[in-house]
Amino acid sequence: MTNDQLKEFAARQKKLMGIIQDTSMLVQKLDMEHCAQVLQQLRNKISSDTFKIMVMGNFKNGKSTFINALLGQEILPAYAVPTTAIINEIKYGEKPKAVLHFLNPLPEQMYDGIPEKALTHMRRFQMKDIPPIEMPVDEIEDYVVIPMGMDHKEASRQSPFEKVELFWPLDLLKDGVEIVDSPGLNENPVRTQVTMEYLNKADAIIFVFSALAMGSAGEIAYIDDTLRKNGFGEQSLFCVVNRFDQLTSEKEQQRVKKFSDNLLAPYTKHIYYSSAYKGLMGHLQNNELLLQESMIPTIENALADYLANERGKIKLATPARELIRVIRQDTLENTIPQRRNALSTDLSVLKERYEAAKPEIDKLQQQKALIVSKTETFISNLTPDIRRSAINYFNNLPGQIRVWVEEYEPETKVSAFHPKRDVEKLTDELVTFVQNKVDSDIREWLSGPFTNLVNDKVESLKDSLEGRLKEFFVSLDQVKVGITGSRNIQTEDIPVWKRVVAAGGGLLIGDIGVAALGATTGLSSEFAKGIALQLGAYIGLAILGFLNPVTIIGVIAFSVIRGGLKVSEKAEKNAKEQVSAEFCSKISENSMQLVENTINGAMENFDKIRDIISNSMDVEIREMQRQLESIICDMEQGEEVIQQKSAQLAESEKELKAAADRLDTFIFELLK
Repeated sequence: MTNDQLKEFAARQKKLMGIIQDTSMLVQKLDMEHCAQVLQQLRNKISSDTFKIMVMGNFKNGKSTFINALLGQEILPAYAVPTTAIINEIKYGEKPKAVLHFLNPLPEQMYDGIPEKALTHMRRFQMKDIPPIEMPVDEIEDYVVIPMGMDHKEASRQSPFEKVELFWPLDLLKDGVEIVDSPGLNENPVRTQVTMEYLNKADAIIFVFSALAMGSAGEIAYIDDTLRKNGFGEQSLFCVVNRFDQLTSEKEQQRVKKFSDNLLAPYTKHIYYSSAYKGLMGHLQNNELLLQESMIPTIENALADYLANERGKIKLATPARELIRVIRQDTLENTIPQRRNALSTDLSVLKERYEAAKPEIDKLQQQKALIVSKTETFISNLTPDIRRSAINYFNNLPGQIRVWVEEYEPETKVSAFHPKRDVEKLTDELVTFVQNKVDSDIREWLSGPFTNLVNDKVESLKDSLEGRLKEFFVSLDQVKVGITGSRNIQTEDIPVWKRVVAAGGGLLIGDIGVAALGATTGLSSEFAKGIALQLGAYIGLAILGFLNPVTIIGVIAFSVIRGGLKVSEKAEKNAKEQVSAEFCSKISENSMQLVENTINGAMENFDKIRDIISNSMDVEIREMQRQLESIICDMEQGEEVIQQKSAQLAESEKELKAAADRLDTFIFELLK
């Protein structure tokens, strides 16, 4: 992949970090502790931010070979049989190494042949909360490759490993790119959930198809139902039709190309016909002709262009705008005028004003307690509505399962020659189908009706609190004016929820990117989407907990075989009835547990809103008091210190204005 564009992005990233660092030092001089902390978090986030490329596709489509071609080295194992059973993260490291991470909790049943080193490590921690373990790179195959002769679905279910981090000294990775190699699509809810969590962080998706079996219904359904709903589309989805060179004739190539273009055009403008093997050989043999024939350089250039420009602009523009808000609104328009006025006030008068304002500050604390109490009451009153929605969904789910199973046409047919094998395979197919269908339907409910419900409740909460919050901030600003005598406080035009999230979001959530978004948009629909994604994990893992697929497959297959196999259709009908009955029974038995999981997950997130609201008021009161006490302390040291602080204010003001101008130029050049 060409690095020029990525290096340009890295230079811009470094420039923005420098402006943030300079601003952070200035606000520290102004005793703006909260702002300094927020800016430092912002700088840390930007400095550690990377472009995450997720490579997806079905087994046997050549994902690992494609990644090796992209990297130009044989890093991942790639065989003609399904291999990748877990997530592989490929990152930059000065020296090659691998770090193995474990699932928590571990699967109830694990496959035979887990490497002894891993077993010993797991036993050392009593098979619970197992920390990662480092290993040599050449041992990675023992963990990511599916055991010989084992079905890839079974391996995925029974693997105790969550992911492998692979560190490699490649320039592409050094320039801020991470590549994630995912397992096959929709293998089971645990692996699906791991994939979903990565989707939430990914900047681009490379979806690898095979030209030899182009565009299965499952692949297109995944793009339509999952990737599109998670925001991946025309610009950020890259579709690679691999093994195009293996088609038997030019006529066949044209047929597949026409079919693929029509199939994928609704989803992306990035469609490439490639040979990953030729690309890898071209790199290893330094053969430019092979490289060009492989289309790998074309894909690399398009990907680098998207990351460095389209995606990179978003990564840098959002924090740059948040930084401008801090400089202009928090410092130039508020803190500096207040400090200047306070320093020019007689010390005894300032102390008297501060002392006289303490009852008003106590009232602010009371207002804050009342608002938090009202928020808690509102949140507790949400439970019945969320409960009704969840009960209605999970009560209807068994009926949906029966319809899905009845309408499903299995690919596996039971023959008279291998009845036991065929029934087990049929049952496995039916169980996998129902698992994936249930998982998909739950996510659809969460992202649709449930998200709409949450959005409505958030809007109601905002409406019910907005007046009280506005009154609080107006009172707070009046106290500041009364003490400092400043008339330059510019807060009246700031929407109350932007002020709440800007002050209360960063330190609470632990992700300054969320606070920056909130400072621009207030509490938005992203909150509801976040709940839906999180609940997908809670519910999916809960269902897997009482529906052990290995046990179900064995029991049902035995029952079908015992019932006789005179007619293939009868065996299929019997298997369908028993799979349907088993799933419906378990869902019904555990429906209240699923309802409680839904309620608890939603309430945990609404509690975050309460904490943001509470924290925002605490921060503003605390910062006001810190500022005043700092100024009084300075003034008590005499006229010389007062003059020094006044001069420092003037210098800080000049430097902050210059920083704001630099940011204006930075954003203009970034977005032009």
